[in-house]
Amino acid sequence: MDPIELVAADTPSLLLELSALAHVIWRQHYTPIIGRKQVEYMLHGGYSESALNEQLAAGTRFTLARRGPRFLAFAAVSPDSDAPKTAWLDKLYVHIEARNLGVGRRLVERACEQARTFGADTLRLRVNRDNAESITAYQRIGFEIEQEDVKDIGHGFVMDDYIMAMPVERLTTVD
Repeated sequence: MDPIELVAADTPSLLLELSALAHVIWRQHYTPIIGRKQVEYMLHGGYSESALNEQLAAGTRFTLARRGPRFLAFAAVSPDSDAPKTAWLDKLYVHIEARNLGVGRRLVERACEQARTFGADTLRLRVNRDNAESITAYQRIGFEIEQEDVKDIGHGFVMDDYIMAMPVERLTTVD
């Protein structure tokens, strides 16, 4: 079996792969949690070619995980312009077939490494409060819930999340 490889998604073709993977994972995982309409709204707003290019231009670093030619997961890390010691794990999504294989942990390790390059000592993320499986996975890695946060995202939709945080030094990349 091929090892998991982490690759920077910083080209148009890799961003298209990331977008395609996002559409599969989001529809599969989030439709039961937030509903089809909100999933489609969020995919359109966050994973279009222009949205991904804007995020990349603003400093977001995308990483894809693949085994052989098949992409299995991705993550995105962004600096926080209002809190220089903080970076955000904006995205971390693992295809159902690759869960519980350590892929998510590898992506968080890479995210910590990237956060350090931003000068951050804390990595934060948002996770839907009804997403128990992901909350448990993040806690196993070392994230702790800091607060609840409800954010209006337009068109009658809200993100009802926990904000979780972890010191970036807690994990070390094993590549």
